[in-house]
Amino acid sequence: MMAWRDKLDRFLAGFEHAQDIVGILVCGSYVTGHPTAHSDLDVHLVLDDRVGYRERGDKIVDGLLIEYFANPPRQIRAYFEGDLEDRSLMSQTQFATGEILLDTDGTVLQLKRTALAMIDSYYQNEAAFMPEPVKYGLWNMLDDLQDAYETGRPDFDFLYFNLLDLLVSDYLRCINRPYHLKAIYGHITSDITRKKYLLRELPDAPVNALIARCIAAAHRDEKMASFQSLTEAVLQKFGGFEIDGFQQKSDVEI
Repeated sequence: MMAWRDKLDRFLAGFEHAQDIVGILVCGSYVTGHPTAHSDLDVHLVLDDRVGYRERGDKIVDGLLIEYFANPPRQIRAYFEGDLEDRSLMSQTQFATGEILLDTDGTVLQLKRTALAMIDSYYQNEAAFMPEPVKYGLWNMLDDLQDAYETGRPDFDFLYFNLLDLLVSDYLRCINRPYHLKAIYGHITSDITRKKYLLRELPDAPVNALIARCIAAAHRDEKMASFQSLTEAVLQKFGGFEIDGFQQKSDVEI
């Protein structure tokens, strides 16, 4: 038996709601490969659908941090739907790549099949569109960063990485691709990362290269130039943007 399984068994032996568990699924690096010293063991405890509670927590067992999520199936399906609305595949990927350790009534296998079907359906939509207000937001972020760069503000690097996060997430949302902050560099550069998270290669190689360059940029000059190039490339991909004449009219909310 693998060491982590022995530690998981010890955790489960002391879990106070053990009588409600109908399935167990383990996901993350210990299943998909390449765990590090900072990897925890992610465990989904599928509860009887009649229970009225959910629980998540962390427990260290003999040096291994076990992060557990205890939910009835209806709550897990709600997480699937919520992630889909947010253009994320986080929970679906966990179930699709996870290893089933217990499935008393077939519920976990059905959740896994649902997750795989949702991921496949998600990638069927290849539509790419960026609304004008989002374009304005990208233009404005570039303008703010240029101001911080030209005036030598000490918080330039802080601003740079926060705006880069927004720029990349907006771009991926507009091409209907999931955004994993911790995995974005590997999404672009690594087959191993794409396989681990069931990510499909991003469609625009030049834009991908610019994202990777922005992430790896070491100096302010390089960061500023890379951010500007990426912003311009993304805007051009969606038909360009001109600040002169931009306007947006909508109904008042109150």
